[in-house]
Amino acid sequence: MTPRGKAALFVCVVSCAAFANSFSGRFVFDDIHEIERNSRLERLLPPWEAMFVGNRLPARPLPYLTFAVDRRLWGIEPFGFHLTNLAIHVVSALALFEIARLTLLSPRLRDRWGDRAVAIAATIAAIWAVHPLQTQSVTYVYQRIESLHGMFFLLALAAFARAAACGWQRRWLGWSAAATAAAMASKETAVVLPLVILSWDWCFAAAGRPEAIRSRGRWYALLAATWAILALHVLAQGGKFLEFRRTTRSPLDYAVTQPGVILHYVRLAFWPVGQQLEYSGWPIARLPAALPAAATVLTAAAVAVAGLIRCQPWGWLGTAFFLTLAPTSSILPIDALANEQRMYLPLAALVAACVVGTVALAARLAARFGRDESVTRRTLAVLAGGGLLALSTATWVRNGAYASVEGIWSDVLAKDPDSYRAHWAIAALRDEAGDAEAALAHALRTLELKPSSRVLLDMAGRRQAAGDAAGAEALCRRCLEIQRRSLPADDPDLLTTAGDLAVAVYLQGRLEEAAAICREFFPAMERVRGPDDPATVAALVILAEATGTADPAAAERLAREAFMRATRPGQPSQTMAANAAGVLATILERNGRLDEAVAIRRRLATDVERTLGPGHPRSQEAAARLAMAMAAQCSASGDHAGAARLHRLLVDALTRSLGAEHPDTLAQRQRLEAAEAAARAAQ
Repeated sequence: MTPRGKAALFVCVVSCAAFANSFSGRFVFDDIHEIERNSRLERLLPPWEAMFVGNRLPARPLPYLTFAVDRRLWGIEPFGFHLTNLAIHVVSALALFEIARLTLLSPRLRDRWGDRAVAIAATIAAIWAVHPLQTQSVTYVYQRIESLHGMFFLLALAAFARAAACGWQRRWLGWSAAATAAAMASKETAVVLPLVILSWDWCFAAAGRPEAIRSRGRWYALLAATWAILALHVLAQGGKFLEFRRTTRSPLDYAVTQPGVILHYVRLAFWPVGQQLEYSGWPIARLPAALPAAATVLTAAAVAVAGLIRCQPWGWLGTAFFLTLAPTSSILPIDALANEQRMYLPLAALVAACVVGTVALAARLAARFGRDESVTRRTLAVLAGGGLLALSTATWVRNGAYASVEGIWSDVLAKDPDSYRAHWAIAALRDEAGDAEAALAHALRTLELKPSSRVLLDMAGRRQAAGDAAGAEALCRRCLEIQRRSLPADDPDLLTTAGDLAVAVYLQGRLEEAAAICREFFPAMERVRGPDDPATVAALVILAEATGTADPAAAERLAREAFMRATRPGQPSQTMAANAAGVLATILERNGRLDEAVAIRRRLATDVERTLGPGHPRSQEAAARLAMAMAAQCSASGDHAGAARLHRLLVDALTRSLGAEHPDTLAQRQRLEAAEAAARAAQ
């Protein structure tokens, strides 16, 4: 095996060893809603349903497609998802190894580093791969979005570096362009990838010659064209980005806070102690207290750019570090002030600078003090081995925190008592465990820290699923009461709470009370949340049913509008579509439009059975309602015998499932007797 092959194998082995215990990690945080409970991932065909429809968060096309593939292969068993995450990370490490090797072998650096390029590149890739800062991108399944984007990012740069080394062969440039497009389809932070490639070209291939860059103008135009993928994605998914739905803080506040966040990232890179799953309690920085951190970061960025302009290799590393951080750590007020997965790519620049700098310093010291070069290399190898062992151990320990959902959130809460997400997660865990008092305490603390949170609504959903409609209503009312005191009347989250309250009341049979809630909030729902938002559509369904016999034409118009909105492409809730279809069919039956009602109920029954299976209670209910509509259709057309046959099947089914004396069975038996009487009369 060649030295290059041995080095690549070494990188693979140490990467797998460091994350070998990640397979015990559970689904946490966004994993639960976006993977475990995302019904769009249950089937691969058509693929765009998985790629473009998230649950609560915006879907990134390629990561969500891989989630759907994993769901097909493994179900909802986390082991398989962790296996895929690790495979992506290993490929990323190998791409980084190739980038570092080709950079050190570039004409500008070959004379100085060529004989050690493979060893140095392997060290850079291995340290980067096993660093505990990478656990959030590898062990936290949902952050595959970050690692998959990082993999394509590094592959694009590696292919470009290979093209530069091979006389600009088109196949390598083609692979680079394809990887760039894939990165754009993975995460929005790939927007800086063409700039990173351009800066590498300027520093190592063009060597500061503008005419060399201009000669590749068509190639860079192709790279720039991949930004269209991002533009289309943001336009399509914009409503699900929290940053676009509401302004939680100003760009100035965010920008002033980020230097401190960046210095925290750098501290974790050198001393990875005190890591957290999330930083929702990170405070907004204020001037002039933030000036020292801002001055440090801005000075470092200015020095890096100046070095890049002068084609200094260290200048490119510094520029790459700040470019890869820029989309999340500049002025765009992202909902989360800090997240460790944002260091997935920037960490590579820091590691490369430290490794190359250490080797260069050791060489200078050896030359100054007359040390033998072989001794120096052995010393460096021992230092690298010790560093890898220490970092791998820290990663192993950090992975262990993900083995328990409550453990990872208790870890966050111990380090940040003001983390509303930690309180939210623990409230859910306590609620699922049946400890209602502890759950409510954490939920109320969550709302105190973040009034817009859904914590009580999530608890209400669990009550509703368990059949405790009154408990669900009480939690929705408590949440709305708190939010009315803390949020403006047209706040989108308050409107969602109002919608959930209306549904909770509606499901208890208090239609007029539910409709009154909808009438109060519906105009704001349409204006703020949008006409196709699930809360808006649910309110429209309730209003349609409440209009009822008082105004049959208006009821039908509202029901048709709700059904159209609920079944538009991209709607994430199949339940909402089913409810809208059921209400429309009921109103059509009442208005005598039986043929259309039967067609809708047939489609509904087919969809529910395909999704849930024929034995599911909802499938059986949909089939029963279809049979009743068909029986009414038969009666209307004079086929009373056909109606009687359908009613008889319904009586038999209800007798088996509910019992002969159940009120629903008895009511259906009366319909059967009436149909049989009509059939006898017709004879």
